[in-house]
Amino acid sequence: MQNSETDTNLATSISRWRTARKIILGSIILAGSMATSAALLQRYAGTNCKAQRAVAVAERGYTYSGIGAVIQQRGEFVVVRDVLPGAPADGVLREGMHLVSVDGMYPVSVEDWAAALRGPAGTSVTIEVATRCSGHKFVTLERQLIRVQK
Repeated sequence: MQNSETDTNLATSISRWRTARKIILGSIILAGSMATSAALLQRYAGTNCKAQRAVAVAERGYTYSGIGAVIQQRGEFVVVRDVLPGAPADGVLREGMHLVSVDGMYPVSVEDWAAALRGPAGTSVTIEVATRCSGHKFVTLERQLIRVQK
């Protein structure tokens, strides 16, 4: 009995560690790409006023084309962690919704999901989501340019 309880505790600890590691790695990648973008812009700015303004903008935040949902891996599922106010996902997706499919594809990793949800502004994306109370549903959103502030 003692060994099975210890094994269960160990498995739970390992699972929690893996989840925390994925979240931290995602944050590191995001922070690294923002720092790299700002550093490159700063190097090219020199004395050019227009380029210096671009550096200032890059240091305050970044933009991408997508639906404005923050997602994360939760166990074997990818879920909505947050929705940016005013984004296409605002009022449609909610925290905790499980992402099932996107445009008929079934991405596995959070990175694959992020790539599938992003795309050119003005294009649509159909997402199948699951909730505990309302089951599965399909939502179609139009991607737009999303500005994320630091």
